[in-house]
Amino acid sequence: MTFPPIRLLGPADLSACSDLAESRSWPREPPKWRLLHEVGRVFGVDAPDGAGLAAAAVLVSFDRVASISMVLVAPRFERRGLGRAITRHAVDAAGDRVVCLHASKFGRPLYESMGFEVDGGCQGHVGTFLDDGGPGARETSDLAAVARLDFAAQGVDRRPLLERLGTAHVVDGGFAFGFDIGHVTVIGPVVATAEDQARALIRGVARSASGEVRVDPDFRFPGLTAWVRERGLVPTAPAPRLVLDGRPLPGDPTMRFAPFTRAVG
Repeated sequence: MTFPPIRLLGPADLSACSDLAESRSWPREPPKWRLLHEVGRVFGVDAPDGAGLAAAAVLVSFDRVASISMVLVAPRFERRGLGRAITRHAVDAAGDRVVCLHASKFGRPLYESMGFEVDGGCQGHVGTFLDDGGPGARETSDLAAVARLDFAAQGVDRRPLLERLGTAHVVDGGFAFGFDIGHVTVIGPVVATAEDQARALIRGVARSASGEVRVDPDFRFPGLTAWVRERGLVPTAPAPRLVLDGRPLPGDPTMRFAPFTRAVG
């Protein structure tokens, strides 16, 4: 079967992206797809039968780091090399940046065959937050201070992302956002200098959220993982982070308690 060439998707393709995700039993998340179109590049392959997309992938770049995510292939077009082809296209588009991604157990063998190496990871936890009454975080409009903390943690300037996430919650030395992706409020990134700060940030966002929340604690912080489970959040599948050729990521990993989402660290 011959497929159309990989192309850059745009706003007109938002519904098709959600349709593709739904075909893989992923939730429809229009706000997240819209955000990814705004801060990154979304690549796609049109289905040769004319019914939506056969494949998609997202590349988000900030300075010298790029992340690949949302690598999806429609079930009817599996095992035809589309996943490898669109991932390779995203890697090539990243240039000489350090390239990372979060992998499922199904995608990990493909990525490792392409030279990606495991470097940590996270695990999603979803549910209704059971408040323990501990200290929370305060809201702020001081995006410049948040961006400085994020730069310390990530080693790159991510203000185009941060300015789209709404109102930040802060403690001294840390911050987090709550972003509604359509069916749940994502708590992240969670940036802090100590675990008690991370807990306060999660409390602060959860208290302001309506409905269920999601947070993806980094593997480095098993105490935080245990705590969010005690707060009623149910674990999903682990997501190891892989980096192309094992290159080091910039920034201070001890501050990165949870990513924004697996789509953007």
